[in-house]
Amino acid sequence: MTLVGLTGCLAGGCPVRQVVMAGEGNGDAFVTCMGLVVGGALAHNLALVSSAEGSTPGGRIAVLVGLAFAIVYGLASVARVRQPAA
Repeated sequence: MTLVGLTGCLAGGCPVRQVVMAGEGNGDAFVTCMGLVVGGALAHNLALVSSAEGSTPGGRIAVLVGLAFAIVYGLASVARVRQPAA
């Protein structure tokens, strides 16, 4: 849920808001929704999804990699905004 929350902040809203914005014609939100669908399909095909028995080792690694990527992306975005105008 941490990864979902962090990426939701970076994308400008939670997944439900992205679906609503895509329905209103927002192209960025549509691409985000398609990424959710493709990501879900890949997670199932690569056996990264959890079950009632618990999470898989690959799923835990995927979440940690996703968190690292999202944090680096967020920090890079903040650094780019804080650069003085030339």
